[in-house]
Amino acid sequence: MFVKYVEDLEIYQIALQLAKEIYELTDKIPFNWQIEEVDDIRHSSSSVPSNIEEGFSHRFYPKQFLRYLYIAMGSSDETKSHLKKILQKNLIFKDNAEYYIKKYKNLSIKILNFITYLRKKYYINMSTIALQLPHNLPHNR
Repeated sequence: MFVKYVEDLEIYQIALQLAKEIYELTDKIPFNWQIEEVDDIRHSSSSVPSNIEEGFSHRFYPKQFLRYLYIAMGSSDETKSHLKKILQKNLIFKDNAEYYIKKYKNLSIKILNFITYLRKKYYINMSTIALQLPHNLPHNR
């Protein structure tokens, strides 16, 4: 499988479209600029395609690419959590929330399937993929 442009990746196309739809959905919420969850969901939904694209720029370094794909999958799952919180506050209709929760669940599965494909292709063990933490962070002792 050779992909020359990130726009050719199905997961990127889906993530970009969903981010646009989430923005449009939350734009209908009255006083949306005053609601913290609106900012949170917009940030997490836009983070998915951003991390896929940033990871794609590292595609010749598979471990780095995978790292960004894991972050994208986490942002996708985070978006589901924000949808649930916004629904609890009755800021969106239940049908809309369920629709987008399902869409993000499917996106996370597609990202995970792509991760699995890349790991098998490049023989990458999970234990070799670690998030690089700055050295100045306090350690739990």
